[in-house]
Amino acid sequence: MDIVTIFFQTFYKEETPSLNIEPNIFVLESLPIELKALILSVNSNNIELYIKSESFVKIYNQCIETESINMESIKIIQYYVLNSIKELKLKELNSYILRLNLLEIISNQHARDLISFFTQSSIKTQKTTQEKKEVDLKSLAEELDDILKRLYKLKLQDKIYDKLQKIKTNMQNHKFSIGITGVLSAGKSTFLNALLGREILGSSTIPETANLTILKHSQREYAKVYFWNTQQWEELKKAGQYDKSLNEFVIESEYIFGDAIKDFITKDTKSEEISIDKLGHYTSANHESKLCNLVKEVELFTNLKFLQNGVEIVDTPGLDDPITKREEITKSYIEECDLLIHVMNASCVATQIDIDFILESLLENNISRLLIVLTRIDLISQKELEQSLEYTKTSLITQLKKAKYDYDIDSIIDRIDFIPTASFLALLHKTNREQEAINKGFTLEKTGILEVEKYLNKMLLGENSLKQKDILYIAYRGFLKIVEIIKEEMYLQTQVLSASEQDLEKMILKLKDENNILLSQLDIKNQELNNKKEELQEFLHSLQNFVNKSLKNEQERLKGRILDEATYEYSKGNTPKEQRIIDILESGFSDCFSDISRDYKYKLSKKITQILFDEIDIKQPHIVFHAPKEQISKILYMLKDSIPKLVSSHSKGKENELSIKLDSKFQESFKIFGDIIMQKNKEIEEKFLEYFSQILESQGNALKDQIAKKEEILNNTIEQRKNIYTQEMMNSIVIKQKEIIDIENELSYITQVLK
Repeated sequence: MDIVTIFFQTFYKEETPSLNIEPNIFVLESLPIELKALILSVNSNNIELYIKSESFVKIYNQCIETESINMESIKIIQYYVLNSIKELKLKELNSYILRLNLLEIISNQHARDLISFFTQSSIKTQKTTQEKKEVDLKSLAEELDDILKRLYKLKLQDKIYDKLQKIKTNMQNHKFSIGITGVLSAGKSTFLNALLGREILGSSTIPETANLTILKHSQREYAKVYFWNTQQWEELKKAGQYDKSLNEFVIESEYIFGDAIKDFITKDTKSEEISIDKLGHYTSANHESKLCNLVKEVELFTNLKFLQNGVEIVDTPGLDDPITKREEITKSYIEECDLLIHVMNASCVATQIDIDFILESLLENNISRLLIVLTRIDLISQKELEQSLEYTKTSLITQLKKAKYDYDIDSIIDRIDFIPTASFLALLHKTNREQEAINKGFTLEKTGILEVEKYLNKMLLGENSLKQKDILYIAYRGFLKIVEIIKEEMYLQTQVLSASEQDLEKMILKLKDENNILLSQLDIKNQELNNKKEELQEFLHSLQNFVNKSLKNEQERLKGRILDEATYEYSKGNTPKEQRIIDILESGFSDCFSDISRDYKYKLSKKITQILFDEIDIKQPHIVFHAPKEQISKILYMLKDSIPKLVSSHSKGKENELSIKLDSKFQESFKIFGDIIMQKNKEIEEKFLEYFSQILESQGNALKDQIAKKEEILNNTIEQRKNIYTQEMMNSIVIKQKEIIDIENELSYITQVLK
């Protein structure tokens, strides 16, 4: 059955319309995709709204000649529009359908039905492509061992073997870190318990995990609890002056514990080792002890197979955690994760907090892969699940386009995967209560947890995982660099041993010339680094100007809204209501700083990507910036305290005076954020100046070592030539040289395969 017939059966309960009028096919086929989406969104429930739109009527008249717009003629146009769209392109309509929904032109249900239809139809028409043959990473890891054994047989210098062994050890000791994120009550703990096959972390319908919990492997099971220290607690109290929820948290904690709080919050961070069965006593927000208020983070050690081979899992508090300090700790840890798993309730997907977090994770360029897990799918229908999945994907695409970043949106979306799960039912299966889950219609496969395990094996934990491929690439590249140096040294040896006296003199002069060239290259590299420094400094200056300009625009916008409200009330002889002014301030602040922060981070990460050096073994500066919630709360607190009083102290005829005073108040408050950016720019500049200096020092030392090594080989070989040189020695070097060339070719080929 073709897609057109399915469309009309789905939305009109009929085969196809009566094609008694032929539209202008040329016009229909040339319509841009957004207008095709507009035409396909019309139905009998919203046609009256479309008829009132002059732009729609104009498009309609270009497509078909009829006396009036009616549903039958609309169906004819829709028929030809569908025929003009390649079925694989149907999914592109979704973002435009979502926009019509956001503009309230079409209903939520109609939008979801259309998005679901276009997605499913597009998927069904895609041809299955033959998968590329995967590189056997386990065999390549074993091959690296064999190459090392071959190199040992060549009896090279001990320093060379030390370097090779260090590369191999780093490969074997690499840590994997998985972060579990989501808003409060998204179901993170239940999902993680299902993944681990054991109810280790507390879970309930009430927000449960109040702390950062890091799971690590150990033969002995126990947990280690870390409390806030005195300095951190004072920072919480200070920030609470401008944050109501944080202030309530501090007051509640100090009231509950009284003087006993000093037993937990000490100058040096206090920690306690506890048994796992007592974990809830320290981490559960529902436990009567409320000790979770005083706990900063927890390390949980358990003998779970899933955590072997250096895997760590981080279970985080909710992204909307009112304790901003705890959120900062979470984000700092997440930045080091290899993979993020973001959990969302399937019946309440794509909240603004979720979308903002996902965009930040991807656009920061720190997260290579992100898995979105939709939980509690057992509580919704299959159709609702499909709509939720597609709605989430479409929302992300729309937000990315709205951000106007020049990233390849498709490549960003390709880094996100979606898996729906029934976590609680999966946990029942894994804890010998499978019949309860089956009674609800869910086998273990249907819960989705096996799909998550398969994903993790592929992306991170398995022998052929993407992460393992990256680790092997680094190891092979390191081996290749060393072997290239060995080959060059052996070549020099054979040249010296086989040269005549006259040729040897020429060779010595040539080597000196080559060394001088290497030294001159150091000057060139020095100049390149200086250019990078100047480029960065100019960029940071322009970035500061961008932030200042953006803040000024936001300041003017917010001031304009308050002035308009005040002028309107003054004209009626009223005093503007304090709560109304506060509402304007709060709504104006909701997106202002997060938008500016996001733009700042995008521009910064893009520039940093340009100035970083590839193939450099020096650790690159790790630059992180989050919208400073504590300072933003402080700014808002100051304005909510002063602006309503300022507005109420003026009246009709004094609007200009009010405008000047508002400027002064806003300028003072917004300057706090500008200063934060300025301080961050200084920090970035210092980090990169140090980075460039380390590169210059490293390159200088490497070149000097290279020169000294060549001279050492030359002198040693000349001595051999004088004293114990034999044809047998020459033959031995030639054999070694051939083996080194073979090893180099093999390393070079595999490095390219892994790249």
